[in-house]
Amino acid sequence: MKFIKKNYPFIIFSVVYFIALAYKIIFKPTPFFDWDESLYVQTGKEMLIHKYFLAPVWQGVPWLDKPPMVPLIYGLVMKIFFFMPAEISTRLFTLFIALIVLFLLYKIYFKVLKESWLATVAVTATAFIPIFFQRVQVVNLDLYLLLGWLGTIAYFDNFALSTLFLFIAVMSKSLIGFYPIAMIFVYNFYLLIIKKIDRKKFFQLMKKISIQTFICSLWFILMLFIYKQQFFKQHIIESHFRRVTSSIEFHFGQRTYYLDLALQQTGLLSIVAALGLLLIVVQFFRKKIKTEDLFYSLYLLPWFIFLNLTKTKIFWYFFACAPQIAFLSVYPISVIRKRKVIYYLLTFIMLFFILWSVVKNNVYNTVYSKYEDYYYLSLYAKNRCSDLSVLLNAENRKAFDTLDKMGLLITTTKWWGNHPSMVYYFGKKVNYLYDLQSLTNSIANSERGNCYVIEKEDNNKQFENLRLIKQFDRYLLYSRSQSPTQQ
Repeated sequence: MKFIKKNYPFIIFSVVYFIALAYKIIFKPTPFFDWDESLYVQTGKEMLIHKYFLAPVWQGVPWLDKPPMVPLIYGLVMKIFFFMPAEISTRLFTLFIALIVLFLLYKIYFKVLKESWLATVAVTATAFIPIFFQRVQVVNLDLYLLLGWLGTIAYFDNFALSTLFLFIAVMSKSLIGFYPIAMIFVYNFYLLIIKKIDRKKFFQLMKKISIQTFICSLWFILMLFIYKQQFFKQHIIESHFRRVTSSIEFHFGQRTYYLDLALQQTGLLSIVAALGLLLIVVQFFRKKIKTEDLFYSLYLLPWFIFLNLTKTKIFWYFFACAPQIAFLSVYPISVIRKRKVIYYLLTFIMLFFILWSVVKNNVYNTVYSKYEDYYYLSLYAKNRCSDLSVLLNAENRKAFDTLDKMGLLITTTKWWGNHPSMVYYFGKKVNYLYDLQSLTNSIANSERGNCYVIEKEDNNKQFENLRLIKQFDRYLLYSRSQSPTQQ
């Protein structure tokens, strides 16, 4: 009761937030969208089917680009809650994880702001930033990464708990999961330099984080031992270093991509956040805030700076920056804490502005996927075809060919086609074809029951031994009419 009384604004917000989004997830379900959701639910499902838990599994092949934890979790969620549509059970579980993330944000905000109402406003601002609001409703890895990042520092004094959170961060998004360790090292090294801690204390901390780092590195050691060069190439070089040094695949953008995204996602909050950042820095140099408060206040800012230095521009990488902007936008109000009337007035004005923008932009009714033609085609073909070969349209074939010639593709780029969700809804083997010759060769070696998806623009070409089964707007579903032995 003491905890509830002290933190009731946050508790009320959390309950309302959860109920509202749970209602939307349950009563307004939509298919898994491309890309994130369909990849992680399918790989998790296949991990259980193949009983292989060292890496996600895509169409029977280990996907070495990603750690296995999150897909496996969603695979287990679908299996345990088999009586519910997977589109509901997995998203409700995501929402549950989101509540833990919001609690950790509140805990960290409260450390600095030392007041429940303002900390709750900061959480509310975070929760309704569009990218954050989207991620808490869909299957993704980013939420688990943030969970691990926040939990590691929120419970750093507890070795077991902080190690668990660090493990979650690393096993969700791999090497960038070690971000908290880097921040803790820099913070304590600074304390050593200014003589706030002695060498003995510093080396004790370094020993602790070294042990944590080693524990969370065991998966990498095991995978290098099993897959050797293949794992090093796909997981370390392609999925990490190449994303920093080049715009691989289709992830292009201007140098100011993430700055523009911040303005697009947060609008006026970004401008107020800039003021909040300036205020914190000034207060720190005037010794009005502690070094510890500075650390918690700007914990996620280096990540945003790092993103602006990378070559590959990916929308959802900005997710972990949303709480930082939300906090900084609220921070200036804390400076006038002693003027109670103005303080609470500005707090409620900020809260009203946030909720008004939610209503104005009709955020609650925003959907992130819909029932597309390829979704209906996949379900229709499920009981009529033994496997499915999908020819990408001419525009996409050309785009992939261009990227290939530029050296901007990685090993797994051509695993997914345009719509990887077709693999989940079809439930059997899907082959994505990236040129007409591959289609011709596939048809020549096909068996009765093999099916092909061709878009309208390619339907003027003659394909022997194919029979049109059904058309779904621009998608045409063909079947092999006879096996080669019957010709």
